Amino acid sequence: MSVDLTPVDGNNTPTLDTDLIALAMHKLSIDNTNVTDVLTDCNIYLTRLNRSDVLKSANLMDLNLIFDCLNTTDQKQIEISCALLQKLLSILQPSYAFNKYSVSIERSIHHPNDTVKSTILSELEKILANDNNVDIQVDLACTIVDCLTSSDMSVSYNAVKCLKRFQSVETLSSIPILSKLQTIMAMDAKIRTRVYDILIHWAKSVDALALISSKGLFSNLVTDITYPDVMMQMVTIQMLIPLSITEYGFDYLNSIGIISGLYRLLSSNPKELEDPLVVILNPIVLEFFIKITHVRPLFIFTTYPKVFVVIYEMLKEGEDSLVGVAINAIANLASSWECKILLDNPTASVILNCEDDDQLDIWSIFIIELSRIASSTKTELKAGAIQAITKIIQIENGELSSRNDMIERTKKWYKQLKDNPLKNIVYASCIVPFLDIQQAGYEMFQVLAEQPWGQEDINTCSSLLDLVFKDCPNDPIVIKDLKKIIIKTLLESNTSKNTLSEELLLRIQNNDIIKSNEHSPQPDVLVEKMAI
Repeated sequence: MSVDLTPVDGNNTPTLDTDLIALAMHKLSIDNTNVTDVLTDCNIYLTRLNRSDVLKSANLMDLNLIFDCLNTTDQKQIEISCALLQKLLSILQPSYAFNKYSVSIERSIHHPNDTVKSTILSELEKILANDNNVDIQVDLACTIVDCLTSSDMSVSYNAVKCLKRFQSVETLSSIPILSKLQTIMAMDAKIRTRVYDILIHWAKSVDALALISSKGLFSNLVTDITYPDVMMQMVTIQMLIPLSITEYGFDYLNSIGIISGLYRLLSSNPKELEDPLVVILNPIVLEFFIKITHVRPLFIFTTYPKVFVVIYEMLKEGEDSLVGVAINAIANLASSWECKILLDNPTASVILNCEDDDQLDIWSIFIIELSRIASSTKTELKAGAIQAITKIIQIENGELSSRNDMIERTKKWYKQLKDNPLKNIVYASCIVPFLDIQQAGYEMFQVLAEQPWGQEDINTCSSLLDLVFKDCPNDPIVIKDLKKIIIKTLLESNTSKNTLSEELLLRIQNNDIIKSNEHSPQPDVLVEKMAI
C-alpha cells in the first residue's frame, strides 16, 4: 500500500507534513511494503515543496532507509531510489550528509548497478565541492579509485570528478591509495588517461608534481603521448596544457622529453597531412605550443621555431580546415601584447623562409597572408582572417610599452596590407549579406578609428563613412552597436581633430550620424561586390 504524501492547505498549496513523512519512513522500515509506490509518492511530494520545506523534510527523513531500497535487482526501484537520494543529499549541509550517511554512501559505490554508482559518486562530488573538510577514509577513497576502471563512462567520469576534489599531497601520501593508482594505471592506456586527468589537476604546486613524479605515476607519459590511438593522444595532450603553461610544469615536461616529443609530431608537410590521423592530431599539438607561446613567446620563437613555420605553411598552402586552425592560432597569439612585442623580430623572414626581399617580423608576414584570405571570395575563412588582422593591429589594455611605441608598431603591421585594405577588406566586408563577415569588418573599422594613422586612412574613404552614418533599420543589433561605438570613438579621440577632415568632424559634432532611413544595398549587389 502506498502513502499519500500530498497534503494541501485550503489554497491547495503543498505544506510540510511531519506525520506523513514519519509514516513513509515507517513503511520503508517494515516488510511487505510496496517500496516502489512509497518512493514514488515521496518523490512527488518533494517536487511540490519549496526549497526550505524540502530541506526540513530531508532532515526529518532517515536516508539510510532509502539507501536500503537500493538492495534490489528491480531497475525501476533503483532508479526511483536514486532520484530521491539526488533530491535529498544535494540539499543537506555537506558535512552533516556525509557524516551521517558515509557508510551507506560507501556501500552504494560498491553496488553492482552502474546507475547507483554514478548517482552516488555525483552527489559525493557535490558534497566535496561544498566542503573541503569532509574526511574521506582510505577505504572509501580506494573504492572510488576502483571506479576509474568502470566500462560505464558515467561512473568513471564521476569518479574522476570526485577524486579531483581530494587533497593531492595527502592522498598520494597514503600507501593504499597510491598502490591502487599504480595498479590500475598498468591495466591499459584508457584507464591511465583517466588517472592522468586527476594527476594533472592535482599537480598545481611544485610539491604535488614532485610527489607524483617520484612515485612513478608519470613514467608512461612519454610513451602515451606517442600511443597509436590518436584519440588517446589528443586527450592526453589537451590535459597537459594547463600544466605546460606553468613555469615548473613546463620545466618538468621538458625534462622528461614531452616537449621535444610533441615538437617532433608537429608538421605541416602536405604529404604527411594526407594521413587523416596526422590531420586530426596536428591542430591539437599546435594548440599545445600556442598556449605555451602565450606565456613564453621569445623562448618558443628561438627554441621551437617550427611552431611558426607550421602556422605560416598552413596559412599559405593548407586545406581550409587547417587554414582555420592557423588563423585561430594567430588570433590567439595576437591577443597578448607581450607576444606582439617579443615576436616583432626581423629574423622571422629567415625562419619562415619568406620569399619577401625585406626582413619582416612575424606579424608582418602573417598579416600579408591574412590579407590575401580576407580579400578572397572564400566566405568561410574571411571573418576569421579579418578578426585575426584586427587582433594584430589592436592596442591592448595593460600594454607593456608606451602608447606611441605601440602605435608605431601597429602602423607598421597595417602598412603591410596592400591594395587599399580599407576598400577591399573593411568596406567589402561591411556590405556583404553575411553577419559574421559584416561584424568582422566593422570591428576592424572600430580598431582603425582608435589610432591616428587609422583615422587618417578612414578620412580618405567617404563610402565607408557613409555606411556608418546611415541608419539601416534592417541592421542587426550588433551592427547598430558597432556603428555607435565607431562614432563615439572618433568623437572622443584625442587625435581626431588633427586627422579628420572638417566636414567629417562637423558631421560627428552635430550628431549627424543617422543620415536617412535607407536600407542597406540589396543582396544581389552585395554578392557581386564580394570579390572586390
